Amino acid sequence: MTKNYKTIIWDWNGTIINDVHICVDIANTMLTHQNQPTLDSNKYRNAFGFPISDYYKRIGIDLELESMEVLTKKFIPAYMEQVRNCNLHENIVETFTHFEKTNREQYILTAGHKEDVIELLQYYKIRDFFKEVEGLDNYRAESKVDRGIALLKDNNIKKEHAVLIGDTDHDYEVAEAIGIDCILIANGHQSKEKLIRATNNAIPILDGVNELI
Repeated sequence: MTKNYKTIIWDWNGTIINDVHICVDIANTMLTHQNQPTLDSNKYRNAFGFPISDYYKRIGIDLELESMEVLTKKFIPAYMEQVRNCNLHENIVETFTHFEKTNREQYILTAGHKEDVIELLQYYKIRDFFKEVEGLDNYRAESKVDRGIALLKDNNIKKEHAVLIGDTDHDYEVAEAIGIDCILIANGHQSKEKLIRATNNAIPILDGVNELI
């Protein structure tokens, strides 16, 4: 699946770290506060997407009652309080190790706060697998296209030898925008059905990272 790629660019949330349940819990707290019905993981994974404001509207959060700024200030502390209780996805470390042994360079491109992600990589003892981590300097979970362009340029990455591995249709959009291939793993923040619809089944959509090797 990845034998022709020299550069592996990983998404973080939902692709490496299995943090979906935290995001469901926090969303349900927000929904309960606004007297709205709560979600299960299936409803969450069929609703989640970027921009985050649109996802909030889809699940029933009224942005007239609470602004994105207010919701972000609620989300980030709650997330950071729980994230160290998450597990990494099954077989992920073995996959990193395989790519390392086969001389592939590995990077992370995240819509999360860069310094927070670096801290978590160190906490999970996997920082050394990655040559560079590229992410945002804020908590707005914006598009990471600009950071992807910078990652390619700053590290002299040849587009034809690079692939982005993620778990959402935004990862596909980012890969398209920066001109590299994409493989999606359907065990993160979006369901396989949503990923197939969003990509028109034009790229590989796998059930787990073990299928990458």
